[in-house]
Amino acid sequence: MRGALFTVSRSVFDISRQKEVAATPEEEVRQQVVSWLIKEKKVPVHLIETEFALKALDPKNADRLDILVHHFRAGNPLNRPWLLVECKRPGVESPQALQAQVNKYLRILTPQFIMLALGNRAVFFSLSDDKKSFAPVSDIPEYPAPARPLSRGN
Repeated sequence: MRGALFTVSRSVFDISRQKEVAATPEEEVRQQVVSWLIKEKKVPVHLIETEFALKALDPKNADRLDILVHHFRAGNPLNRPWLLVECKRPGVESPQALQAQVNKYLRILTPQFIMLALGNRAVFFSLSDDKKSFAPVSDIPEYPAPARPLSRGN
């Protein structure tokens, strides 16, 4: 065919959304982080949400954040997740823009940890004891295992 244009679209499977999504550079970073969270940090898949819509917490907010990891414990409020992750494709690192974006999320959410996945590197923060600020940390811990009930013999 003369003059025809062909588009080859690549996709990746998003395990948290259970569907194929376009394999954009940012989506590839997002899926690498999800895989790392599951394999290295032992986060249960069912607690990971990608493209989390903030309107679930604030109906007036149309923003979506890249990855949210919920707490395992029942009764833990939705606005207090274990981890908030913001992903950027390689080469896109505007600290001011990224900080403004994360600060918008922090008006609604109080995560225990924050991860900024910047291409092939990551920066981590932990919520301070007074729950008013975040401090840089070298890594995040493995996801906490659920409390196991004591057996009757104990």
